[in-house]
Formats: sequence, C-alpha cells, structure tokens
Amino acid sequence: MKKIYISVCALAISISAIAQVSNQTHTVYKEKKAKHNLELNSNKFAASASAIPFWSEDFSGGIPATWTNSTAPWVYRGPNTTPNNSVGGIGAYSGINNSPATNKPIESPTRANGFIIFDSDYYDNNGSSSTMGLGMYPSPHNGELTTDMIDLSNYTDVSLKVNSYFRTFQGQAFVAFYVNGVYDSQIQVHSNLAVNASTDSNATSLIRLPFNVCGNANVQMQFLFDGTTQSNVNGSGYYFWMLDDLELMETPAYLIESIDQNHGGWDIGYASTVGSGMDFTFKPLLQSNANPYMFEMSFANIGANDVSNIQMNINVEDANGTSVFSSNSTPSTLAVLDTVSYLASQTFAPTVVGVYDMNFWGTGDSITATNMKSMSAIITDTVYGRDYNNPSGSWRVARDCGGMQLGNKFDVYAPDEITSVSAYIADYSVAGASMFAVLYEVDTIGGTTSYVFLEQSDDYTLQASDIDNWVTIGLINPYSAIAGQQYMVAIGGYANPVDTFGISTSGDSEISTSHIQDNGCSLGSQASGYWYYITSTPMIRMNFGNQTTSIVENSFEGVIALYPNPTYGNITLELNDVLIDKYSISVKNLLGQEIYSVEKIVNGFMKQNIDLSNYSRGSYLVTVKNSVTSISQKIIIE
Repeated sequence: MKKIYISVCALAISISAIAQVSNQTHTVYKEKKAKHNLELNSNKFAASASAIPFWSEDFSGGIPATWTNSTAPWVYRGPNTTPNNSVGGIGAYSGINNSPATNKPIESPTRANGFIIFDSDYYDNNGSSSTMGLGMYPSPHNGELTTDMIDLSNYTDVSLKVNSYFRTFQGQAFVAFYVNGVYDSQIQVHSNLAVNASTDSNATSLIRLPFNVCGNANVQMQFLFDGTTQSNVNGSGYYFWMLDDLELMETPAYLIESIDQNHGGWDIGYASTVGSGMDFTFKPLLQSNANPYMFEMSFANIGANDVSNIQMNINVEDANGTSVFSSNSTPSTLAVLDTVSYLASQTFAPTVVGVYDMNFWGTGDSITATNMKSMSAIITDTVYGRDYNNPSGSWRVARDCGGMQLGNKFDVYAPDEITSVSAYIADYSVAGASMFAVLYEVDTIGGTTSYVFLEQSDDYTLQASDIDNWVTIGLINPYSAIAGQQYMVAIGGYANPVDTFGISTSGDSEISTSHIQDNGCSLGSQASGYWYYITSTPMIRMNFGNQTTSIVENSFEGVIALYPNPTYGNITLELNDVLIDKYSISVKNLLGQEIYSVEKIVNGFMKQNIDLSNYSRGSYLVTVKNSVTSISQKIIIE
C-alpha cells in the first residue's frame, strides 16, 4: 500500500496535474475516474450510518435573497429562466468539442427545480469566439457567492456535501469560510483537474469544514470561482462552475470513499519494475503473459474515526460471468483524512483471448463494503489499445494552422512485430484528407517528450465510409519491437483549410502518456514542434502481426481485407482489384443462422461497413461469394 497524500482539514482536495494545453476537448469516461479525484458519482459513499443534514439548499426558489453576490454574479437556472435548467455553460468554448449546442447542465437530484452557475466563459465572450474579452464581465474576474449566517454552535465536526460540476481552463474552485463576518480559511475543490478537464456532470463533493469554524454560531460559506490567480499566455479564468443540493451534516463516525482503481499498477505496482503501469484496455495475449494485470484501489477516510483492517478486493469474471480470479490486499489502518493506495497480493494473467470484467471494492472494520467499481479489459491476438472504444471527445489533427501529430505511448514487455496503427476518425472529419501513421521509440534519457523516429506509413486518403469509424494504416516496414522498451504510435496530418480531420478520444489518460505535437497552431507557449501531454486518451492503437486479416484468392484476382479482427462490433470489408461480378456478403453465427446479407455489383473495388454491434460476443463467419467461388473468414466480436 502507499499513502498518496494527507489533508489537514479538506476532503475535496487532491494532487494537481500539470496542465499544458489550452484547447483540449475533454469528456470524462464515467467508468474510470481521473486519478486521485475525490469527486464521485452519487451514492458512492460507504458509511456505518446515513448522515442526516441539518442545513440544506436546493435552490428551488432561486438564489436566496439574503445571500451576497459579486459584481460578476452567480445566476440561477430554473424551469422558467432563459436559458432554463436544461442548459449548462453558454460560452464559446464551454461545450463538448467547443460547441455551445452540446453544453449540458449539472445532473443533480433536484435539477428540475433549478441550480446555480458561474459561467466564466460566457462572461468573457458572450458566447462567441470572435468577441473574446468583450463580454459583459471580461476575464480576469472572480465569482463570489456568500450564504447568510449558519449556526454551527452545536456541532464539532461538520461536512458539506454538494453536487458540483466544474470545468476549468485557468480557473479554480474554492469554498471559503467566514466567522462573524471575518474571513477564516478556504478549501479548494476539484484541485486535481488539468487544463480543459472537467468533473462528471453528476459529481458530488464532500468537504470537511475546518475544525476551528465548527462550534460557532455565525458561520458563512462563500463559493468562489477564482478566475484571477491562474493565467497563461492564452488568458485567465474560464469555463464554468455549477452547484446544486448543498447539505451540511455531522461528519459520520466511519466513512470511506473509493477514490480510484486501476489494473495497470500505476500507483505503486511499477515502483521498482520496467514500465509505466498504464491501463491497457486492449492487450495482446503475448504482452499480457509477460505483464500480468496488477490491481490497485485507493480509499480516502473521510469519516471522524480511523478505520482498521481496510483492504481492497478484486474479482475478475470472463464473458460468461464465471469468476476466473480473485485476490485482495494486505489490510491496514486508514487514518482520518488519509488517502491510501492498496495493491492486490496476486497478479492475473488470462490464458485465452476475450473480455474480462474486473470488480473492485473495499472492506474494513465498521465498513461492511464500499460500493463496487468496475472496469473491463479485452485480451486480443494482436491489438494493443488504451481507449474504451467509446468516442467522448476529440483532437483536431489536420488544421488550417498546421498538421498536428497525436499519439499514445505503449509499454512492450515481449518481443513482437509492430505492423500497423488503428485510429478512430472523428465525426466532423472531411473525406479526402490525407493522414499517416508514425512509430517512435520513447527516449527515456532525453525526457518524457523526446522521441526517436522509427517508421511510418504511406499517406492514406480518408474515404467517406471512414468518418466516425476505425481506420487501420500499415507501416511501410514492420518494426521488431524489443521487450522493456516504450514506444509511441501517432497519427499525423497536413495543414489544409479544406481537407481536415480529427481523432476521437475515449477515457482519461495518465500524465505524460498521451501527447499532441504542435506544428504551427500555438497550443501553448513552447516553440512549434513541441509535444504537449494531454489528459484524454486518443483512440489510437498499436497492432502487432497481420491485424487486417487479408485474404488473397486467385479466383477473385484480387485481395479481400476484413478488419479489425477481433472487433467490438463494427467491421470493414474491402475488395481490391477483384473481378467485375455480382458479390454476395453474408454473416452467420455459429448456429448457421444468417444475421447479415447484402448483394452488390462490384467493378474492381468495394468498401462495405458491417455493423454487428447489436449481436453478442463470440465467433461469426463472414462469407464473400461471386459467380465463380466463395471465401469464408471467421471473425470474433468482443
């Protein structure tokens, strides 16, 4: 086990991640929380008894008239306001992919009767990127909302529970405390977020009030969006902070929060071994055998008393729901206000390809069990990936200002041949854009952003069928990777005002494990060519061996390519330089039942996307037939 950090009086603080890039689109993947994030989804506390609030505010009547607001004000969003409570931040850059139309509001239990927001982005630009700095309250600015007096004279240990949705560029969120009108102290909330990162929209924070504030009759809380302290070359402040359902309660005697979990050994498992300990969601069996799963989970004691015999528990199930592995960590005492990471005593090396569901939870004296958290990983033949196969954001690569390169790092634990790179093309991309794949060796001596070029692909021209889909690009020369070395695969593009594309992202990325190379777009203060790390995982995968599973058949006088295989549900069938003929394509399950069929006249080339995502995991048979012959190929849906 490892102690991550100690907090003296705050429950909602965490290790700050260094933030570098100013225009990343980031959406948190809900199954996997950001590292050391003390925000949580609703109902994720485990306590000996439920705490009953003695003070609350759900903003059903708007912001109370007795509260004090700042010049740049917090505002109420309710069912009858404009905008109403179905809309979140309305600034030019607040939404997913920086589109205000996609801005969502806080997802709190009482959102229906309204919530409050400080919209720093909107205050600076009035919702338009062309009017930055020309809004009604241009940044830098602060948003300060102060409650009326609250009587805490009968309480010696108090916690504030609040639904809090926060997205930051160069803004910070604090709760400040006043006694008899005099400032006492403040606690930072969501301190772990990097530039452009956000909490979940349904995140809940639990904040332990400073002990010297408790026991006083005249206490005020102030919710402070600090948009003046932090700044960089791209500005100050931005984006928003939404709050709802405030509750003050006596701190429960025993209260444990599950902070985070991983199966890569990121926190402590790799302290003395080769590798970074990243979570590989798609992992070739050969690499898995050389690098078994290490299970870790972090807990925070946010109750009033120490909890003894705390340990993490892990159970792994295969695709059939059968338990194939279980373990736990060495128990220990978790002191009040400590956060500790625990490592399972055994590692897990699957013996067959397939999907594995991993369930994590904690137990201890006075704590029957924390809420269970789950992750999934897939053992493959050839595919090495870190994304969750669920597009939730993106990075533009080919832009009018320059051709970026976007990449992920991978640890290689067993020698193998890297042959291709797969990437998920963002839905706004333009057919006709040119892209290429690059393989780098990570130069650990030169630093985390020093890379040695090894190999690349020919240029690939995006087809209309590639948009919002996976594309696999083969390297010109396969590269023999060596064990113990770290590599990065990247997708690059070219500056072009018309032909443009982006790569989707999915899930959080550990610090300095995913990067974008700035080639002329001024992402930060460094010179052109600098590699900035990003905090969301690009959907870019490394492939070993014959990932496209090409079939060559003289009767067709051409090449058939079926990829990816294994697949998560969507496959692509390509016919290149084949005979002009009528071709039938069918997919059957192992019972021989046809689940997909199509017929087409093919004049030499055809590219057909086949969506099998609604069918269960397992093996299927794809058959391609013309008037001369037929070819069948097995595929695996994971």
